[in-house]
Amino acid sequence: MNQDNLIEIRDLSVEFVTGEHHHRVVNNVSFDIKRGETLALVGESGSGKSVTAHSILRLLPYPLARHPGGTIHYAGQDLLTLKEKTIRHIRGNRIAMIFQEPMTSLNPLHTIEKQINEVLGLHKGLTGKVATRRTLELLELVGIPEPHKRLKALPHELSGASASG
Repeated sequence: MNQDNLIEIRDLSVEFVTGEHHHRVVNNVSFDIKRGETLALVGESGSGKSVTAHSILRLLPYPLARHPGGTIHYAGQDLLTLKEKTIRHIRGNRIAMIFQEPMTSLNPLHTIEKQINEVLGLHKGLTGKVATRRTLELLELVGIPEPHKRLKALPHELSGASASG
């Protein structure tokens, strides 16, 4: 693996299995994502963009989905062959994705503080006031106005919250 690359995807194929039928939806895709780089997958509706992206973090509906070919290498490991517990520590900690439907990314029943603190606890070992302080810093970094007031907000209450107003 080239040290300049964070993720190397080679000849990735994805199929969905329904009964005895195998539907190939991604065929031999290859690309690199370099450290610090942002990648946008662009294409027509149904061209396999989301399936390709979800494959990186193994978020497809397995075993209905399968990878008949290809590799996804990160830090010297093929992500497609890792145990679930190992990939869970990489998701959101070392590799993250901004989903097409952001409203489904947060639980509508839990506060922003609870959800971000949970991730900080899982991936960084932060708890209590230390986690909350870091959550405030993160909200400030992304331009959420008055972040201390937003901690107890539910996700839908952030809709339209931006640095400009």
